[in-house]
Amino acid sequence: MQLSADSVERVARDFAGAQLGDPRRSRRAQAIVAQLARNPGGSLPQSMGSEAALEGVYRFANNPRVMTKPLAKAHADATARRAADAQSVIVDHDTTDCTFPDLAPDEIGYLPTGKAGFFLHVALVLDASCWRNPLGVVHFETIHRTSRSKTGSRKRAGRETVVDEESEGARWWRGIQAAGQALSHCTEVIHVADRESDSYELMHRCFEGGHRFVFRARVTSRRTRTADDAHAAWTPLSKLAATAQGVLERSVMLSARKAKGAPGMNRGQPPRHKRRAVLRFAAMRVELRRPQYLHDPVPKTLSVNVVHVVEVDAPEGQPPVEWLLYTSEQIDSAESVARIVDIYRDRWTIEEFNCALKTGCAYEARQFESRHALLNVLVLSIPVACELLTLRSRARDAPETPATEVLRPTQLEVLRALGPRKLPAAPTAREALWAVAGLGGHLKRNGEPGWNILMRGMRTLLDYERAWSAGKLAAAPTALPANL
Repeated sequence: MQLSADSVERVARDFAGAQLGDPRRSRRAQAIVAQLARNPGGSLPQSMGSEAALEGVYRFANNPRVMTKPLAKAHADATARRAADAQSVIVDHDTTDCTFPDLAPDEIGYLPTGKAGFFLHVALVLDASCWRNPLGVVHFETIHRTSRSKTGSRKRAGRETVVDEESEGARWWRGIQAAGQALSHCTEVIHVADRESDSYELMHRCFEGGHRFVFRARVTSRRTRTADDAHAAWTPLSKLAATAQGVLERSVMLSARKAKGAPGMNRGQPPRHKRRAVLRFAAMRVELRRPQYLHDPVPKTLSVNVVHVVEVDAPEGQPPVEWLLYTSEQIDSAESVARIVDIYRDRWTIEEFNCALKTGCAYEARQFESRHALLNVLVLSIPVACELLTLRSRARDAPETPATEVLRPTQLEVLRALGPRKLPAAPTAREALWAVAGLGGHLKRNGEPGWNILMRGMRTLLDYERAWSAGKLAAAPTALPANL
């Protein structure tokens, strides 16, 4: 996907204040990120455009004086300023893996597969007043394992990891704490995370620190009772939530989901066919019992609101959609319950961000061999990924935006001549997006195009554009000398 001149300027501006020990390094960072933004999915030689620029990015990324933290802080500070302007924000937290199979695991880190890579934990800030519009990443950290996980090896018990502030599991609290500090000038900050964040201690810390949240429950067998009855029997969360009275229903379209090849991956997200579903929303306040591995000063019980989302009359043979959400938000009306569900739905934006980073920006394809260089390029790629996500969101949510904000005039000319889908004289951003997807092999019946399809189409369009421009240049008449 092609970013406009305004977008390129925005992402480059984030690094203007980077404290890298020399103002020339800050200018170099801006120049590199601008080049990456002009052709985010291309290889480094394609994005840089010249041998001198390519050598410059390699020297910058590998320079031991260029540290990742000042680069990350510059973007985080810019994100915090945008969030302060928005005032009301949602912070999506998630962990993804970055894989580099051709590199040395001893240098980069080990993934569970034994291949080289690391885990990336991100706090992505969204403007709550503009659905799923990313403002930037206010905090991130990488986890590099020094050895491959062995089958049958003992995992650290909760009683061991809970006291370790540097453990992998504590990353959720580190992200929430860092984001809360950076966004202190906002009037409303709500943290959102998926099932991996399900932690009694994390929720206790959020309440204690005044952090608002919506977390999805993973342990549905957790012992629970209604908060207004201290003498009630402890009951599994899933059974207690099923007794809550529904407050509203909503009809939604569920997308198809393919089966995954990795063992155990289908349990949490089983495969399904595309279908329309009716979801019932219910809510109640519950009291959770403290896990045995936790001790004082963590309280013995914790009161929290729970929202239960379940599909009504699911088709035979298809497991019903069901969510259990822990939240600090009020549940005193149907509107407030629906708002909590919509806040959680915004969590999918960070999945899109991960795809934008790894596919849209081709981060995992970058040819660097050291951890230091990979992390520097990661920071430079983050604002580009956010801008790509904004661009695609604009094409979806503001479809009447002119196509010239998405593609160059020459690219629109090529799409009209060679694209499989016809473009009108003044196409919109959405029409241009679908035309690019058509070049990538997208079929309309498959719904919204994904990042792989879009980047495949964009690479084809760039190839066509180069050939188109070369053909025009070759066909142009040779200018005659002025004195003849």
